[in-house]
Amino acid sequence: MLRSHKKLTKKEMKKDPLIIYTAQIIDYLRKEWIKILSVVIGLIVIVSLSLFIVRGKNRAEINAFDIAMNAINNNEPEAMDLLDKFVNKYGGSKRVENALIQLGNYYFTQKDYDSAESYYNEYIKNFSDNPIYGFNAYNGLGGVSEEKGDFSKAGKIYEEFISKYNYSVFMPIMYLNAGKAFYLAGDKDSALRNFNKIKENYGDSKEQQEAIFYIKLLSVDLTGVN
Repeated sequence: MLRSHKKLTKKEMKKDPLIIYTAQIIDYLRKEWIKILSVVIGLIVIVSLSLFIVRGKNRAEINAFDIAMNAINNNEPEAMDLLDKFVNKYGGSKRVENALIQLGNYYFTQKDYDSAESYYNEYIKNFSDNPIYGFNAYNGLGGVSEEKGDFSKAGKIYEEFISKYNYSVFMPIMYLNAGKAFYLAGDKDSALRNFNKIKENYGDSKEQQEAIFYIKLLSVDLTGVN
């Protein structure tokens, strides 16, 4: 059975706590609505301005990168300076990955091995999650050590790549690089270890034939057979 609710009198309404509280809120809103509206508008403006600034920064970053890349494609003399400025200004950007590799490769070809080493190391320290860029950085860094005559260090750099990117398609190349570097360093055991990795795990790779050649050469050296 439905029960009818008793209608509150004006006197009872004045005593009802909920009604009193509601009335107080309405009264407060009537008095303070301008301030409240100002705060809301202020928050909207701040959020909009923040989004505008972020978009502006992204646009500026893209423009700076495009300018540097166009300069490189057109072989303009200031290209590397533009790319270096981009790296210094937008250090946390993903586009810096590409810039660091390009700078490292450029200075390597110019035989400025200290500069090349610096850029490769910066990439490895701050990024190193892209297997293709990673290969380029470690391969270039190992090459720098070889050019400086430190073949043992080069071999260790190649092995560092192998340890970090053991799923990479560049594994046979880096095993071969490591083996040759250790061979030139006179570390025949380490050289043989790397060459055997190619023979055992990458039999269908083009590096296998060269690895087998070195394995035979090292076997002769180790046994002393002429």
